[in-house]
Amino acid sequence: MILQKLFRLGVVSIALIIAFQTAANGQNQKDVSTPDLNIEMEFGTVISEEGELPFWLHSNRWGIIDRKSANGFVRLAPQAGLGTLGPVKLSAGAELVGRLSEDNNVFFNEGYLQADWQIFRFVAGRKKEQIGITDSTLTSGSMIQSGNASPVPKIRLYTPDWVGVPGTDNWLSFRGYFTHGWMGNGRYIDDPWLHQKYFYLKALPNEYPLQFYGGIVQSTLWAGTHPEYGNLPDGLSDFWNVFTAQESNAENAEPSATGEAVGSSIGIYDFGIEYDYQGFGGIVHRQFYLETGAGAKFRNVWDGLWGVSVSWDKKFNYINNVSWSHLYTKRQSSQEHRGDPSYGADGYYGNGIYRSGWTYYGRTIGNALLFSDGIGIGIDNNIVIAHQLGLGGVIEGVVYDLTVAYSRNYGSRRTVGFTGRQDQYSGLLQTSIKIQPKMDLKMDIAYDTGDLYANQLGGMVSVVYHL
Repeated sequence: MILQKLFRLGVVSIALIIAFQTAANGQNQKDVSTPDLNIEMEFGTVISEEGELPFWLHSNRWGIIDRKSANGFVRLAPQAGLGTLGPVKLSAGAELVGRLSEDNNVFFNEGYLQADWQIFRFVAGRKKEQIGITDSTLTSGSMIQSGNASPVPKIRLYTPDWVGVPGTDNWLSFRGYFTHGWMGNGRYIDDPWLHQKYFYLKALPNEYPLQFYGGIVQSTLWAGTHPEYGNLPDGLSDFWNVFTAQESNAENAEPSATGEAVGSSIGIYDFGIEYDYQGFGGIVHRQFYLETGAGAKFRNVWDGLWGVSVSWDKKFNYINNVSWSHLYTKRQSSQEHRGDPSYGADGYYGNGIYRSGWTYYGRTIGNALLFSDGIGIGIDNNIVIAHQLGLGGVIEGVVYDLTVAYSRNYGSRRTVGFTGRQDQYSGLLQTSIKIQPKMDLKMDIAYDTGDLYANQLGGMVSVVYHL
């Protein structure tokens, strides 16, 4: 069966290359614009001493790697500029993955059509994206959406670049985002929808060395088919309730939607300060996590993600970027002054109705240190205190990134998981070297030690072709 899947993968891969090349050539013949076609192919293997892989070998890899066993994989990722249609610039992309592991699979991890018009971008399909002000290269990821899970299929309309607010002479700029997504089957509630939006403001023009950012992000799971309550509200009026975070009076609404907002919502207040001057740059960021009214009113002010990242572009390249991040999710609306325990019962990323929570195919969509085991329903570990240190640079032509995370993990109060504190260290060394003009060799080494995961060493080797 897996050989048949891999054969089909090869056939589809060739078909994709031909299709993208044909589209590009067709556009060229019409002289609409100058098209471009880029294809990336990767062949790799992942192994470890134990049955499961070390944390960093499967986390923040867009859901491609199976955590439960050794992996062999093939990845084909074409991207093409499709020319213009009047004032609209068109492009498309895909990522096809074939994987040999305990969970053998062949799947499209990306597949999208993109249209750009003036300040707006429209994307339909699966496309990788991260939301939130973070240094995504050396941290565990944004609280709201990182690279830990496969991309959710969406229709999204947003401003990819900062847009000057009229009348401010670019001293004030904004970015906006609005999307509708489909979470699919295999969840506690089948076929729920995803509503996401954000709005950010930036102070000071781009030519200034200092930039100030601030915004709010909201993500809501709603609608779908509940195993007990049946089809949940999914009309236009229900969408308005989701958009404005209001309660529902629909007859088929879930019980929690009466007196509370519809669906399962999470969000962040997101702030950052960025510096870029004479080859030196850096960012300081802070994400305040929101799940209930208490979080929106800053009662959980210490919960969220902190981070600092510094980089420099100088001749000394052995180390040219350093980052530190701190994750804290222990409060969760606790009220110690009223006799509650040191952490509350919000259950971050989880929900009593939408029990699969903020996950997609068994992986948390947000920060990877809050995780689901991929077997049971819901979040297994969402009470975490963690520090992560990362650095990167170039040594004799070898590009490297090194990161080490220390975490104190307390499990989850709403799902069946471990109890008590479990300390964990997880490290990752990623290296890449160009062995031919269009070929890179990548080698990763990861190590886990502590109470949460088995003490083990693992590695990944892959070859990437740029066609």
